[in-house]
Order: sequence, then C-alpha cells, then structure tokens
Amino acid sequence: MNKDQRVKYFTNLLEDHKIGKKNSHGSMELWYKNGRKSFPVFQIDLQYLVYNQYNGRIASLVKSYEKQEGVVLDNTKSDHIELIKKFLWNSSKDSNRATKKDIAVKGQLKYGIVTKDGVIIDGNRRASILEEIASERKDKPIYFLAVVLEEELNESPAEIMRLETTYQMGEDAKVDYNAIEKYLKCKDLIEAGFNEDQIGKMMSESEPKIKEYLSTLSLMEEYLEKINCSGIYTRLDKTEGAFVDVNNYLDRYKGGRSKIIKWKYDDSDVSDLKLIYFDYIRAIYNKDKKNDDDEGIMGGGDSKDYRFIGQTSKKGSFFSTKDVWDEFRDNHFKNIDPLREVFEEGKYSLEKIREENPGLKLDEILKGRDIAWAKETSAHLKRNIGQTKYKLDLKNQQEEPMDLLRRAKSTLESIEAKSKAFLEDDAVYEIVKDLNKILYQFKKDIEHHEKHK
Repeated sequence: MNKDQRVKYFTNLLEDHKIGKKNSHGSMELWYKNGRKSFPVFQIDLQYLVYNQYNGRIASLVKSYEKQEGVVLDNTKSDHIELIKKFLWNSSKDSNRATKKDIAVKGQLKYGIVTKDGVIIDGNRRASILEEIASERKDKPIYFLAVVLEEELNESPAEIMRLETTYQMGEDAKVDYNAIEKYLKCKDLIEAGFNEDQIGKMMSESEPKIKEYLSTLSLMEEYLEKINCSGIYTRLDKTEGAFVDVNNYLDRYKGGRSKIIKWKYDDSDVSDLKLIYFDYIRAIYNKDKKNDDDEGIMGGGDSKDYRFIGQTSKKGSFFSTKDVWDEFRDNHFKNIDPLREVFEEGKYSLEKIREENPGLKLDEILKGRDIAWAKETSAHLKRNIGQTKYKLDLKNQQEEPMDLLRRAKSTLESIEAKSKAFLEDDAVYEIVKDLNKILYQFKKDIEHHEKHK
C-alpha cells in the first residue's frame, strides 16, 4: 500500500462524513491547534495504517537498533514493520497481554489518532494488537477505531508532534511507558524547536522538571559515550534512579558552591566523582545475579549504597571529607584503571570481541561486555566502598570515644591470635606494635588528666 492510496482512502472517509454519510462511529474531543475540537471517529481498515516508529513508547528501542545496525527503519517495508511490531510488543509484554485479552472480549474501547496519510499518532500498540487478533480471527473483519486528522504527517509536523506528546506522555498516559522514553521525548521536542515550558505543558510537568529530564539525559548520554555505547539507549535499562540521584549530586557541586563539602574542591574533583559513579552504575546494573548470590553494594540493581559516595545529606559522604575522599578515589583508580584499559584496548574491547565472535550481534556483544565489567570490577568496588564507609563512620563518631573503643575492643577480641596467619605475618607484628604505642599513649593521656584535674 503506497502513500497515494492511503491518502485517497482517508480523504474519502473525511469527505463522505462532510457530505452527511453516516460512516463515523462516535466522536472524540482533542486539544489541537490551540483549541478544543470534536472529531469524528472512523472504522479504519488495518491495511491502510502505518506505524510511527518514532513514537514515544519505543523510541529507545528504535534509536538503539538504528545506531547498532547503521540503518534507518522504514515503516513501509514489511521486514521493518515486523520489527516495529516486535518492539511495540516487547516494550511492555504484561500490559500487552492484558490489553489483547481485554480487546478480544470487549473490542477497542480507547480510540486512536491517525494522520490523513495513515500514520498512527496515538494507538500504535493497540493497532498492532488488533492486527494480531485479526490474524487469529480470519473469519471476522477487524478494524481500528480512530480520529483522522485533516493533515498529512509532513504538513503540520509541530502540531502533530504536540498532539502526539500530549496523548502519549500526558499525566494519564506516561505511567505506562518505560522510564527512558520521557527523556528521549524531551530531547526530540527541544530539537524540534519547542522550549521547556511548552514541553512541560504537553507532558503535564513543570518547566524545572523538564530541565531536570534534559540534564539527566545528558548525563546518561555521557555515560554511554564513556562505555563506548553512544546512542544505544537500551544499555540504560533500569538505571534511571541512579542517574537521577547522581545528576542531583553533581548539580549541587557545580562551581564549588556546596556548603556541605568541608574542603575546597574544583571541577577536576567533580569529574572524578562522575567517572567513579559511571563505573559503579555499570557494575551494579549489569551484575549476573544467577551466578552471584552476594548481597550488599554489588548485590543487584536495587542497591542504594552508591549514595554514600557523593550524597549531599547532612550525614555526609565520601566526597564531603577530603582525606576520606582522597583515599577512596586513589584506591578506586588504582584498581579500576588497569581493568578499564582491558575493556578499551584489551580482550574486552569491541574490536577484539568482534574479531573473535563474528556471528554475534552488537547488542549481544555490548551486553556481554557490561556483564564482564561487573564480574571483573565488583570485588574491588565492593571492598573499596565498604572500607571507606567504615572509615567515614569512624570519622563521624570521633566525638564518641566510648563507642569507638568498644568497637575496637570487639574487633580485636575476634582475632584468632594463635593462628598461623597471625603469628607468622611480619605485617601483623608491625600493626600490633603500632597498636601498642597508641594504647600506651591513651593510657598516659588519661593518667596525666587524672593527675591534674
């Protein structure tokens, strides 16, 4: 079905309605071109519809696929149409199954929106489900119920984009969309010439919230570039919460203006903080849970311990105290930079993996690399964050010597002093001597205080 045939079909539907033919199936009100208008709803033959491959529900999947494969999806080619339908189904399988069951019993209750050349502005998912139902019920014709706009897609792109966003990302609709899609929609709208205030009205959000979305997406895209996955948004799956947190931390640290930080930091320190967070996010959200039952900081994508690195609460963070931060940062780069080099130029580089696995698709390679990153780095990351958190806790309790002494006593009592590891390690002996000096000085300080009080 070519464009001219589609336009003729929809033009006839509209003209027949204008001359009084009863071909509509009710009406639907839309806010379109700065006004509330009532539109007739038509019963549309599925063969005249064209999926919108860039609709807000599957933008991340489509953009990622196009980047990986180096192609632009054509919504009129049969193989590309099947791929678009697959993306629509995979975007929310549970919801799609429920919708299919509901439509099969009750019919289509929520109307779609279509341009005069057949492009689906709202209702791509419903149309694909109706197609599937139609293929299963060949004895009964299935139609798509939708409003038909007077314009073709390219005749009024800004207004159609505004309408699409309002109905796909408005207050009642956006909860059903993957998290990354709203960020990509904001970027698309900015590039189309809309400002943050206009986008906020379309998405039922405030202007500051839209600016936050754009800022968070910018951080996400910087992360993707750092891990050699630029433009492949599917590698951000389930990471939204972490990026929102980190973006807020970094924003508060810009220009050295944070009052919580107890030392004079500069932009290079904030850059180090950002890179370290990228390393943790990549490990946390790519950990292979099936092969690792470990809990805690690296125990899964829902871990929140990463917040201790740079959080801006009054409880403090590693970044808030210079000596704690310096040691944490230095230990991090000492252990992770050599591994980073292996992923950029060694056996885990894209070039090396492609050379050794010519049959693997790029998305499989990228996912495998990220899982390998988590496997190779998790022990270092977990140990460093655990040790530093312990040191930060001690520092925060400096005014509570009794608690610290009890903890130290309990720790010392747990050591097996008769063990071979204790008795034959020279480093252990040196630490014991240092402890003895510290305890002796404590004793002298107390005795001196008692003598002169």
